[in-house]
Amino acid sequence: MIDYFALAMTHGLILLALIRIAGKAELDREPELDRDRKFGRSGRASPQGQGADDA
Repeated sequence: MIDYFALAMTHGLILLALIRIAGKAELDREPELDRDRKFGRSGRASPQGQGADDA
C-alpha cells in the first residue's frame, strides 16, 4: 500500500511542477528573437552576392 502512495505522490508532484512551469509567461516569449525581429535581423546567412560586405 505504501508503494502506491509513494508512486502517486511523486507523480503528483511532478505533474504539479509541470503545470506551474507551463503556466509561466516567460515560456511564451523569446526575447532574443523579439530583439532580432525589431532590428530586422533574421539570423540566417545571406545568399552569395547579396551581402553588405561585397566589393
